[in-house]
Amino acid sequence: MSTPTLYYFDARARAETSRLLFVYSGAKFNDNRSGFPLAEDVRAKTPFGQVPFLEDGETQLAQSIAIESYLAEKFQLAGSSPTERAEVLQFALVPGDFYAPYFAAKDDAANLKFKEETAPKFFSKLEAVLIKKGGEHFVGNKLTWADISIFNLIDFFHQQHSNLVAAVLPFPTLLAFHKRVAAIPQFAEYLKNRPITRL
Repeated sequence: MSTPTLYYFDARARAETSRLLFVYSGAKFNDNRSGFPLAEDVRAKTPFGQVPFLEDGETQLAQSIAIESYLAEKFQLAGSSPTERAEVLQFALVPGDFYAPYFAAKDDAANLKFKEETAPKFFSKLEAVLIKKGGEHFVGNKLTWADISIFNLIDFFHQQHSNLVAAVLPFPTLLAFHKRVAAIPQFAEYLKNRPITRL
């Protein structure tokens, strides 16, 4: 059986949750990191001329959420019932609601508004849900794609140049969740050795 290959730029961004799903499962994969602009031989492989793109045997997938969904199902991290699977997907889609206004902010005033208004509003909702669920997991009673996706969201903001970790500080349940997931041995080892990138 061939080793899966995940194609993306040398960045976390839209590929990192997929990488974390591989890491948690213990499955080997090739982490193919392209420079920018995207290499033409990689672009030619993809159905839409963009990355992330996954090759896993005969399975070829583009679009980050589609790839994450496939991996979560493959590694039994997608929920154990139709309701759980829908809830897991719900949380996997949440980061997009954070990233869109963050990357749309083009000046200091917009960045400040995101940091002081937009991000805290989202984080307060996540904090409330996590508390209601018992503080450990966003769906069910074991780690799922939902947890990995939200962990990666919080982790992303821990590492941004504009000190966006300040937006998370008022939410101790989310901070404890982030710390707990980061300490899972597979993740701890990966995070320690992960390439340092701006995004």
